[in-house]
Amino acid sequence: MLLGVGCLVVVVLVHVCERLHLLPWMGWGLRHSPGHYLDLCAAVIGLTSLSAGYFVCALRGRMK
Repeated sequence: MLLGVGCLVVVVLVHVCERLHLLPWMGWGLRHSPGHYLDLCAAVIGLTSLSAGYFVCALRGRMK
């Protein structure tokens, strides 16, 4: 779950950098740019990890 939360924090930071025009070489908001893939990968990994962690915790609680 910690990995998922960390990745979602990265997504938020990417959007802040995009809005403030920080690190323009990342190509924030452009398709097929490093910034786009960083945002996409962090969101997918974050949501998958957080969901899996929650599911595992729910199963452990049910088994007790």
